[in-house]
Amino acid sequence: MIKVLLSTLITFCALTVFGQNPAAIQQEKMKGLQIFAGKWKGEGWMILQDGKKHFFDQTELVTPKFDGGVLMIEGNGNDKESKKPIHDALAYLTYDVIKKQYRFTAMTGMGYITDTTPEVKDNGGYTWSMDNPRFMVKYTLAIDNGDWYEIGEISTDKGITWIKNFEMRLKKI
Repeated sequence: MIKVLLSTLITFCALTVFGQNPAAIQQEKMKGLQIFAGKWKGEGWMILQDGKKHFFDQTELVTPKFDGGVLMIEGNGNDKESKKPIHDALAYLTYDVIKKQYRFTAMTGMGYITDTTPEVKDNGGYTWSMDNPRFMVKYTLAIDNGDWYEIGEISTDKGITWIKNFEMRLKKI
């Protein structure tokens, strides 16, 4: 009996704190980003450590999880010239109900991980960024005439000036 009462009390407290089911809040906050769900294919370019512009073919698979509360994003790009992988990443985009902010966690095949708070736009696009001791990088994603359009920019002066170092355009397939 004590276990039943304790369980009921915990459930009541959780509902009082949240006022609504946390999953429902998360799903509502993620609705505008569902426009990215699906398989995408296209091309782009990026400037790598060698300072040269490398052109690539890219695919992105965006899978809604937990009834749309989380977007799982798998990105793979191959250099157009060498056909070797140039980009291999996995990310999760969601809304943190407790912290009341969006969360973007990305991992690359090279072992890098970033966990950041993206800025989500009213039109369904978003910007996420990461800091490095030597520079800052930000990526801005939007749906432009039905295409996934993304640019990356780098700043070596703490965000005062930005230089575009990445651009891609993908079509939903």
